[in-house]
Amino acid sequence: MSITSIFNSASSSLAAQRIALDVTSENVANVNTPGYSRQRVVMQTALSTSNNGLTLGNGVNITSVQRIYDNVLNKQINDGTSLQGNNDSKLATLQQIEPYLNELSGNSIGDAMQGLADAWQSLTLNPAGISERQTVLGKAQVLVDTFHQVSDGITNAQTFADQSLTSVATDITSTAKQIADLNTQIKTTEMASGNANELRDKRDLLLQNLSNQVGINYTEQTDGTMDVTLTVAVNGVKPQLVSGSQYAAVYTNAPNATTPNQIYISGLGSPSPIMNPLTDTQVTTTIGGSNNSQGQIGGLLYARDTAMPAYLAKLDELAYNIASQVNTQHLEGYDLSGVAGKDFFSPPTVDPLTLLPSIAGYSSKIGVNIATTSEIAAADITGGAGNNKNALALAGLVNTSVSFSGGVTSTTANFYNSLVASVGVDVQASKNLATQNEAFVKQLNGLRDSSSGVSLDEEMVNLMKYQKAFEGASKVISTASQMLDTLLGLIR
Repeated sequence: MSITSIFNSASSSLAAQRIALDVTSENVANVNTPGYSRQRVVMQTALSTSNNGLTLGNGVNITSVQRIYDNVLNKQINDGTSLQGNNDSKLATLQQIEPYLNELSGNSIGDAMQGLADAWQSLTLNPAGISERQTVLGKAQVLVDTFHQVSDGITNAQTFADQSLTSVATDITSTAKQIADLNTQIKTTEMASGNANELRDKRDLLLQNLSNQVGINYTEQTDGTMDVTLTVAVNGVKPQLVSGSQYAAVYTNAPNATTPNQIYISGLGSPSPIMNPLTDTQVTTTIGGSNNSQGQIGGLLYARDTAMPAYLAKLDELAYNIASQVNTQHLEGYDLSGVAGKDFFSPPTVDPLTLLPSIAGYSSKIGVNIATTSEIAAADITGGAGNNKNALALAGLVNTSVSFSGGVTSTTANFYNSLVASVGVDVQASKNLATQNEAFVKQLNGLRDSSSGVSLDEEMVNLMKYQKAFEGASKVISTASQMLDTLLGLIR
C-alpha cells in the first residue's frame, strides 16, 4: 500500500465518522420530538484493489442513513388511534346528557313523576281542596318543564355533534393537504438521492393524526409517495383522500337549517377541486367506518344518528304514555262544576297519513291542558264534589303497566329507570373503551419508542465510538504525513 492509499483510506474514515457523528447528534437533538425515528449510519468497506498480488482495502463508504421504522407497528398504532378518537368523541357527547338524567340531583323526570303521583294521592284526601288541586297543577307543570329540559338537552347534544362534524371535516382536509405536500417533497428529495427520513417521520405523524380523525387505509408507492383512502367503499370504490401530490376535500353541507349535515368528499386535485355537492361523493353513511366505529367523525355520527335519536325516541314514548294514561283516566271523571273531564295533558297531533298519534318530538311539546283547579276531574260521578274515586284511579296509575315499543310492558317509572340505566351503561362502556384504547395506544407507542425512539445512553456510546474512530483516522493521517516527510528527507 502506498502512502497515498493510506491517506485515502484514512480520509474516507474521517468523512464516514464525521457523518456518523452528525447523525448521532441529530438523534440526540430530536430525543423529545414527537414522531421522530432514530437514524443510524450504514457503513461498508470500499472496493478493494490488488497490489503485487495482494488484495488491499481502500477505506470505508457510507451506503445509507437508515431510519429505524416498523411499518406493522405503525399500522397498529394508527388503527388504535382511530378507535381512541372514536370513543373519545362518543364519550364527550354522551357526557353532555348525563346531568339531565341524574337521579341524585332531585330535579329529574323520575322525581317529577313521583311528585305528580304524590299530588294525586294528596288530592284523594281532600278532593275539593283548592291547595291540593293547585299542587296537582304545579307538579304537572314541573313534569312538563322537566320533559322539555331533558328533550332540549339531548337535542342540543345532537346539534353539537352535528356542528362538530364541520370542524372535523375541515381538519381532515387540512391534514390530507399536508400529507400531499410532504409526498411531493419526499419524491423530489429521494429522486435527487437526498435523505428524506425527517420528512417521512412528519408524514407518519400526520397519518396518525388523520387516523384519529377518520378511519383510513394507506399504501406507499415505489416513488416514496403515500396514497390514502377511506376504509369503506362507495359503489365498489374506496374514496381517495390523497394520491401523490393531489388531495381531496372533505366537507359538510346542510341543504337547509332543519336538515343535519351531510358529508361529501371531492375529487383529487392540487389544490382540491371546488366543492360541489351535486357532483361530489356523499360519504355520510360510510366515512365513519363500519357502524361508525372509526375516528372522531365516526363517533360524532354515531352520537348524532344513532345514540341521541334512540334516547329521544324513548323519552317521547315515555311522555306520550304518561299523558295517554292520565288523559284516558281523566276523561272518565268529573270536575267541581260537574262537567266531564277533558284531556289533562295536551294530546299529540295526529299523523295525517296514518291517522295515528305523532309521538316523535312529543317530549318537547307536552303541556298541561287545563287552566284552573276546578277543571281537575277528581270525582267519578257528576255533582260529586267530595268524591275522590277518579283521583284514586289517577294516583294508582303509577303502578299500572302500559305497552311500549318492542313488546315491552312496564310501568312508566320502570321504563324511565331503564332509560336512565341505558344511558349510564352507554357512558360507562364508552369510558371503559376510551381507557382501554388509551392504554393500548400507550403500550404500542412504548413499543415504538423501544425500537424507533432515541436512547440517550445508546447515542452517548455511539458518540464516543465515532469520536475514537475519528481520532484514530486522524492519527493515521498524522503518521502517514510523518512517513512522507521522512521519505522526502531521504531524497534531500
